[in-house]
Amino acid sequence: MVKTAGLNFAYPEEQSFNFPDIDLIPGEHLLILGPSGIGKTTLLHLLSGILPASSGKIVIDTTEITALDRKSLDKFRGANVGLIFQQYHFIKSLNVDENLQLRQHFPKRIKDNERRHRLAERLGLSGQLKKKVTQLSQGQQQRLAIAQGVIHQPKVVFADEPTSNLDDSNCNNVVQLLKDEADISKSSLVIITHDQRVSQHFSNQIVL
Repeated sequence: MVKTAGLNFAYPEEQSFNFPDIDLIPGEHLLILGPSGIGKTTLLHLLSGILPASSGKIVIDTTEITALDRKSLDKFRGANVGLIFQQYHFIKSLNVDENLQLRQHFPKRIKDNERRHRLAERLGLSGQLKKKVTQLSQGQQQRLAIAQGVIHQPKVVFADEPTSNLDDSNCNNVVQLLKDEADISKSSLVIITHDQRVSQHFSNQIVL
């Protein structure tokens, strides 16, 4: 479940953003569309707890994250939120499998080899597990970012502009991968984008 009410954020001496309320049931998917500069990435950072809201309430699962202190919020986010950013966040000194192990370990301190290998196989990364992330193609790096976002079976996955640099075929493939992996993990999926091509994949949409 993702639920917001009266959500607002203001940058110092800059414009403020008032966002529409969200009411997402467990496992439901949502597309948030809007042009550049409208506050899409700001909203994603609020929903994931990276930015503190100026006012309003955010609930993920049954936890009001806007009421948590920073330490509790970091712990909650690590265990319950999957994040897929425009800029990928890998540890370049580690190989693909080690990056996935690290993401598994942080929230739950587990090493689930079977899940990692199944996920890598579904995303076409089985043959890349021992490679350094710098040796991957852009498409492989994108699939690794998706794997990192869902490996720990979070309550919700947030994806920021996941298709912005892709052609039509790869755009459709990435959206379907995100939806499939979220469904397998029983996670809600929220995609934030300006890419109108993605709209055909979602019946549940908010336009900023």
